Amino acid sequence: MSKFSVYCDPQGMKELCELSPYNLKKDLKPITEDELNRILEDVANELYQGVDRPPASSMLYWHRLRKAGYAKIRVVDIQHDDGKSNGYRCVTLVDMVNHRAFVLHIYKHGKGKDDKITDKAAKQLRNLVDEYVDSL
Repeated sequence: MSKFSVYCDPQGMKELCELSPYNLKKDLKPITEDELNRILEDVANELYQGVDRPPASSMLYWHRLRKAGYAKIRVVDIQHDDGKSNGYRCVTLVDMVNHRAFVLHIYKHGKGKDDKITDKAAKQLRNLVDEYVDSL
């Protein structure tokens, strides 16, 4: 059992989604509810095992007080029998104080696809983390 609660509801996370550079509602369209629940469970388990354990997860930015940050987490795609290397990527806001994580972006990674977060998106994500920590 994970000590992290993971959220991925565009309606319930409306304020975070508005600050995010991604469109979570669009990301969720091709994913079934069962697959989403499994992805969220895997994200929670990865966070429980520890953030910043390459290649499973990478904390890409910490707030200066290290209360929160954003991470990219690799998740297995069981439905298509792909491992983590060709599975899903989840960009997640991680709240280390309250042990919560908010999935901001889910996408399927595959060969030949760009896996990098753009500079513009990274700046927006840093601002989102800073605003989130200020609201704690």
